[in-house]
Amino acid sequence: SSGINAEYGTGTHALALRVMRLTKPAIIPSWPLQAESSDYCGESLVTHRDKDITVLPHLTSYPYGEVLTVPQNLGSIYLGETFSSFVNVQNDSQQTVRDVVLKTDLQTSSQRMPLSNPTGQAMVSKLVPGDNISEVITHEVKELGGQLLVCTVSYINTSGEKQMFRKYYKFQVLKPLDVRTKFFTTQDEDIFLEAQITNTTPHPLHMQKVVLAPSPLYMVTDLNFLPDGESIFADSDYINPDDTWQYLYKLSPKMTADEKSNVKGVSSVGKLDIMWLSNFGERGRLQSSQLQRLIVSHGELVVTVHSLPHFIASDQQFQLCLRLRNTSDRKYNLHVTLGQLPNSGLVWVGDIRKVIGEVLPCSHLDVQLDILPIKSGVWDVGEITIENVLTNKKFNYPSIGQILVGLK
Repeated sequence: SSGINAEYGTGTHALALRVMRLTKPAIIPSWPLQAESSDYCGESLVTHRDKDITVLPHLTSYPYGEVLTVPQNLGSIYLGETFSSFVNVQNDSQQTVRDVVLKTDLQTSSQRMPLSNPTGQAMVSKLVPGDNISEVITHEVKELGGQLLVCTVSYINTSGEKQMFRKYYKFQVLKPLDVRTKFFTTQDEDIFLEAQITNTTPHPLHMQKVVLAPSPLYMVTDLNFLPDGESIFADSDYINPDDTWQYLYKLSPKMTADEKSNVKGVSSVGKLDIMWLSNFGERGRLQSSQLQRLIVSHGELVVTVHSLPHFIASDQQFQLCLRLRNTSDRKYNLHVTLGQLPNSGLVWVGDIRKVIGEVLPCSHLDVQLDILPIKSGVWDVGEITIENVLTNKKFNYPSIGQILVGLK
């Protein structure tokens, strides 16, 4: 591969620098040129066709098919893959040079990092005509955009003068996958994370692993497997270009309910770790940054339905269990008032005003309420008003849930 620039040593040098990227070959289609000698410029076209290595002798109308070709330059690479290159310095002159130094760096948009020989020490004390030195450099690509491989060679010639030249080799880092995430939070503070992964390359990718590494605050359940342990993507592990696969994970907090109610702000739930193989088996890996979830404050009093049947027969009494959680730093003294929704098929059983009692800070209390269904249908459960008699502050809940009432 030839350098795109040479800032230093534009004159003739005793040493020659060559760089070749170590990568799998590419596939190119073969399209034979169809021509006859009687055509305009036909003889020239036929001669050109006969020299094409992708055309079968004596079967000029039939191509080989897809042909493998080695890259002619550094080209492009995908984020998460490993960039490997062979760097060679050859003495093409008739003189012996001394103290040959080969140094390689990678220049990105944000930093410059050494890939080999960071101290700039001499690799050989002398290099005779025809000899060479070489090395293989590797680097896991972690930044998008244009990047420069900077190769610097210095040596001392026969006159005792120090010579130096530098070449730049440019390549592009492209994005192989587009990853989008969505969060869904349940009433029990469990989190469902949906990850949508789109293949943005022009060729299929073999998805080896897509896992969610949770933060210390959460436990994760991978929902991308069937009960027998088989992956839901078992039919094909290859994601085609522009296809999108959806992965689902369930995150359960390790904290107690009362500890969860005190967590505010942004919470890190973990990182996505993705591994794949390209069509020639080149390995790639991406790890997302910490996925952040905004924790919404529920206010000073959090009321959740601890138990409520989904279906009940008409005239069959049932219980509603509410969990009242005090998320403030002051104790509560709570009273509950039960109201009647218009045209409701549910009626409260017992006193419509109940004394709950004290609820200490960062703690909870369960309340049992009796309900009698009198008409069939789908009914809202309400209305419920909870009052803190210490501050006269009221919390009103017109509907706390729904229930289906059927005939006996």
